[in-house]
Parts: sequence; structure tokens; C-alpha cells
Amino acid sequence: MSDFVSDFSDGGKIKKLQEQSVGKSKEHAKNLLKMKIKHESLKKAMKDAKDSSATIEEFEEVWKERSEAVEKKRINVKNLDEYKNFVNAVESAAGQAGVEANGQANGTGHDEDIIMESSGSEVFSHYDPWSKALIKKPMRNKMCGHIYDRDSVMPIIMDNFGIRCPVLGCANRSYIQPDHLVEDSNVQQKIQQLMSNVILDGSASEEDEK
Repeated sequence: MSDFVSDFSDGGKIKKLQEQSVGKSKEHAKNLLKMKIKHESLKKAMKDAKDSSATIEEFEEVWKERSEAVEKKRINVKNLDEYKNFVNAVESAAGQAGVEANGQANGTGHDEDIIMESSGSEVFSHYDPWSKALIKKPMRNKMCGHIYDRDSVMPIIMDNFGIRCPVLGCANRSYIQPDHLVEDSNVQQKIQQLMSNVILDGSASEEDEK
């Protein structure tokens, strides 16, 4: 991975590739949302045609009129919360990938990307990949093992479709579903211990200054 990043680290090529990827994701999201909205509109048009028709001939006439009206109607999804949330998630994931890629290319790391071992050989970041805040309610993705904060991941996957694990290099290509996520009490305990240690260290520093 580091060799790959090094090859593309000059001339802003990584940023350009990320922008292209984000642009394609937005376009796919718009098209899917338009299809979804049109499908719902056609279902409603068919129901209305059925309810207002006494014969097959009347139904065919009303359905033709209403379905044509649906097809002609312009659909703008950019102001929909579903689209906005999807864009925020995609851009946030791309931004995190750019930060991590630059860190690998330059041989530097970041304090907020601290990795700690849990039981066995599994590792996790203390920070949520979307909000970049310290994880408070850890949820483990059963499909790949990565950890997210419940308050970040649940609103995103409930309001959007097609959201994959945002952790850089994750091989899991499945879209995140609610039943993929489980509370991880072991990670919760370790994070609480970490916070306790930070508080104790802070208290000790204050005592030393006195």
C-alpha cells in the first residue's frame, strides 16, 4: 500500500482520484434516488388509477395519463436529507482516506489514529471513522471487525443505502446493515479504562505542578 501511495503522491494525483471517486458516488446516489422516487410515484399513480376506475378501459386510460405525467416530472434529489447524509458520509470517508494516505506517503502518523490491541490479535482505533471523535458506544461490524461509534453509524445507515465500511483498506465490500453491527463490551471496557488513565494522568500532572 505504501508503494502504491508513493507512486501517486506527487502532483496531487491522490486528491484527483479521490475527487473523481466521490463524484461518481454522488452521481450513482442521485440516479438511485431518482429511480426510487419514480418507482414510488408510479406505485401511487397505479393505485390512484385503480381506485378511480370502474372498468379495465378506464384504468388503462387513467394509468396512461398519470404514468406519463410521472415520467415527465423532473426530480431534484439534492435537497433531500437522504442525499445530503450520503454525500456527507462519502466526503468524510474520502477526507479520512486522504489524511491516512498522506501520512503513509510522508512516513508520519497522527495522534488521533492511535491503535490498541484488544483480546487476541484484533486491533481497533479509539476514534470513530466518520466523526473522528473518541468512540463512546462501540459497535463492531461482524463482516470485517471494524469498530464504529453507535451515534455515528446508525443514523448514516438508517437514512442511506449503499454505505460500506469507511476504514481505509477494508476488504469488506458488503453494504453495512443494522444486523451486521453488534455491541462490543470488551472494546467498551478498554475505552473506559483508557479514559480513566487519561483522567488519572491529568490529575497527577496537576499535582506535580503544585
